[in-house]
Amino acid sequence: MKLAITFLLSITFISVSSQALSNFEKYDKLVRQAMIQYTNKEYESSLDNFRKAFKIIPDDLVDDYFYAAAAALNLDNDAEAEKLIIESIRLTNASKDYFLNFEAFNPFRSKKLFQNITDDYEKHQAIFFNNLAHPKIYKEIDSLFKSDQNVRNNGGDLAETDTKNINRLIAITKQYGWQSRAWTILWHQRGTYGERNYVWDFFKPYIDEQIKIGKMRKDFWAMFEDEKSIERTGKQIYGLYWSQYDDWPIIDIESVDKRRESVGLPPLWYLNHVYGIKLPKEYK
Repeated sequence: MKLAITFLLSITFISVSSQALSNFEKYDKLVRQAMIQYTNKEYESSLDNFRKAFKIIPDDLVDDYFYAAAAALNLDNDAEAEKLIIESIRLTNASKDYFLNFEAFNPFRSKKLFQNITDDYEKHQAIFFNNLAHPKIYKEIDSLFKSDQNVRNNGGDLAETDTKNINRLIAITKQYGWQSRAWTILWHQRGTYGERNYVWDFFKPYIDEQIKIGKMRKDFWAMFEDEKSIERTGKQIYGLYWSQYDDWPIIDIESVDKRRESVGLPPLWYLNHVYGIKLPKEYK
């Protein structure tokens, strides 16, 4: 058991001390600071850091735009909030349902900007689709996801569907590069993660190289590693299954934040401070 744990830790711990920060690392550092400031109701500083982050990567995560907009709303800067929400739709294809249900917007929903955005939502989304380099591939990934969910929710040949989907995803990735929205398709191959087969013989070196050159985040494999560790040892490496710490405790919890930092994840206390996630009692 100890050998298995040591092996898992050795293959996942990556030193970053001698590497220049990637744009993702710069972006995440600013956004995490912005989220801490937002939680502390330091809205002006929060909004400033969000703005800096968006200059580095303008089309990353809808949540970041929505929290930035919420900071602007708390500052009574409705024009900036409207601008940020519209940008989130045009740049990230923010879901209309998510926009209508985002909790931090609730105290401000009587403001006219929310009706304006709702009325023009499809127009803003059309701009997103018009700017896509490969709209057919974007829509095909949606189709793969729908088939993935359909067979899981409604029954059918799961193995056949997963094989068909992953084969198509390999072909798409070879021609068009990694499609971040296809994560679920790859996740459903996690049962053989760490083994040698045609799926991982392609995706592991491909994604490792994308991480190395800064085109993908370093934490990409963290969930896969936690899943494999739970399967082998009953324990987590990074603590990504935050609602199940009692069932699957964290290996060497005294060093968990160092391991998380090594793959670009925030410390556990950040999850508690920003999102109110209950931490393991052993965590200090």
